[in-house]
Amino acid sequence: MPKGYRLSERIRILPGGAALIVPEDVLVVADLHLGCEAALEQEGLSLPRVQTPKVEAYVRGLVESVSPSKVIVAGDLKHNFSRNLTQEWQDVSRFVRGLSDMAPLEVVKGNHDNFLLSILGELGTPLVMETVVGGVRVVHGHAGRRTDAPTIIGHIHPSLVLKDGVNAGLKDRCFLYSERENMLVLPALSIVASGLDVIRQTDSDRSSPLLPEDGLISYSPMTFSEGRPLRFPSVGSLRTDLHRDPDRSVRSVPGFE
Repeated sequence: MPKGYRLSERIRILPGGAALIVPEDVLVVADLHLGCEAALEQEGLSLPRVQTPKVEAYVRGLVESVSPSKVIVAGDLKHNFSRNLTQEWQDVSRFVRGLSDMAPLEVVKGNHDNFLLSILGELGTPLVMETVVGGVRVVHGHAGRRTDAPTIIGHIHPSLVLKDGVNAGLKDRCFLYSERENMLVLPALSIVASGLDVIRQTDSDRSSPLLPEDGLISYSPMTFSEGRPLRFPSVGSLRTDLHRDPDRSVRSVPGFE
């Protein structure tokens, strides 16, 4: 199994953006946005169609390492809102068929998945509004309400902008976890949708109805560097520090393993 970090008795996070629900060993990923290159082409932006092979390789590699009992996509398997583009049919079919002989697949409906049922129906893959694994709730996060159950969501696409001593910046996808809210937000697997800078873009506090009134204040960003987990101070603390010193770099909590 790839080295990860156990957030709680039930949830472990893994390098690259996935979570594992234990002891059921259910793998959860979110926001793949397959076919997004075709949607961007309609807007005049041409990108190499490399996302699906990279996402597929990552998920298949995890399945081979973890041997999960099931894989759950927590929403936004596809990208286009209004219809199924040809590339989406091809990419979603390729992704689902590639996992069919490795582990059962279940897809939670995201806000981009309006016409996904047409594709998944042909492949025999279930599409649900939310699912529960041993008391852990998995939902996309664009709709619904908060509960007291441990919850995993996607939708927000959280990221951090990290700066070095000469103020050079790097935007990196991150997990968000709040022990108070008992909720984990997964980063997007899409390599095109890098996400919201949750420190500087405070509108991220209103990006999901499942967030509390104070938004992401209690959530701690988490990333991996060369397989080593890094935890940062809470979003609220980082925003306070940024307000005091806009040029200050974001630093992780020392000793986090």
